[in-house]
Amino acid sequence: MDHIQTPTRTGQARKGAECSKSRNPRGDSMSYQERKLGTQNTRESNVDNAEYMERTLPAGKLEQCPPIVDQQHYITQVSSINEAIATTAIQPPTFADEMLDTLKRHSVMTEEEQIAIVLWIIASYQINAFRIFPKLSLISPEKRCGKTTTMEVINALANNPLLVSNVSPAVLYRVTAKSQPTLLIDEVDMLIQQGETAIIGLINSSHNQSAATVLRCVGDTHETKPFSTWIPIVLASIGALPHTIMDRSVVINLRRKAAHEAVQSPSVRIVDDCETIRDSCRQWSLATSAQLERHVVEPPYIGNDRAQDNWTPLFTVAAALGGTWPNRCEKAYDSLTSASEPELPTQLLEAIRALFAEANTDQLSSTEIVSMLLQDADGPWNAMPTGGSLTPIKMAALLKPYGISPQCRRMGSKTIRGYKLAQFTDAFERYLPPPPR
Repeated sequence: MDHIQTPTRTGQARKGAECSKSRNPRGDSMSYQERKLGTQNTRESNVDNAEYMERTLPAGKLEQCPPIVDQQHYITQVSSINEAIATTAIQPPTFADEMLDTLKRHSVMTEEEQIAIVLWIIASYQINAFRIFPKLSLISPEKRCGKTTTMEVINALANNPLLVSNVSPAVLYRVTAKSQPTLLIDEVDMLIQQGETAIIGLINSSHNQSAATVLRCVGDTHETKPFSTWIPIVLASIGALPHTIMDRSVVINLRRKAAHEAVQSPSVRIVDDCETIRDSCRQWSLATSAQLERHVVEPPYIGNDRAQDNWTPLFTVAAALGGTWPNRCEKAYDSLTSASEPELPTQLLEAIRALFAEANTDQLSSTEIVSMLLQDADGPWNAMPTGGSLTPIKMAALLKPYGISPQCRRMGSKTIRGYKLAQFTDAFERYLPPPPR
């Protein structure tokens, strides 16, 4: 087995990517204004507050930040699978580089995107070794960006492929009755536009192996029968797909070929030409399936737990391939994923923590907090998802799921509603990364 290069990412770099980003490039303390809690797209990306309250209040608690996978843990996982495969008689594979060369000949995309596609294809041969398996979504801004050509190439390299341009929901879950194909759906955006919304739920259901089952009534007696949707799926679309699908995908953003870029059109015999590559990949997958199942490699956490789940099969395969593949996978992961945008209540917690630190006090009135937040012209507080600006009442509603409510205190002859810093201690610890030093 080739020597696996030590992953290049430093522990400190990954430890700084938490549930929400609160550290500036210098790594020192920042004022509230410097934090820019509201980004340019915050207003569009935030979940509607009413939906958020409905979702969280019945449960009585909010989702906590998952633990950060540090660099040492990641290196240990890579070493573990490397040692497991080294004990077998498996020779270092060459088919992965052959897949990459084939993709490069016929497509225009970044090397990181090509690496992601190759690792996804190889992982799809061993889909049953994983708890979660993502879709591969090829998204182009408009037509003539090479998505159909890329689908042809993937079809030639994939395990038991089935390339279609249209499919009904009934066919989608019945296609697995006799086999477990790699389903490639071109023009899937047209299906959704034509009203086939049921297909969204079926595609989403294939993300988790334990939940990849749908029930349908069959026959004249309408007997219920379970159907599996646990198959690798490649989707090609002009424009973004529904967010639930995108969130469950490794997304490749295609672009039109420039005048100076040259690619080869696939041969009509490309499937036959790639038979040796597919056979080599299939044999290697059969030989390593037990090791991959026992030695799963989790990507370093970047503040997006869904991305971490989606990329686990790719990182596991890269570690098993050895050589430069782990580092290439890391670079692709860094390039194609990003930390998830904190939801509005989390942004409010972070903003309030910054305000208390800046004011160097242990209590602030509701009016003071709202007034200081509204000074941030780029933040979400001047245009809330529910309409209007942030008010003390709206702020109290956002904080209520954390068990934080305004308290009354006397100031002279007036009674003022506000908050003490001690009320936020538990929430800060559970839902925010450590403050910058």
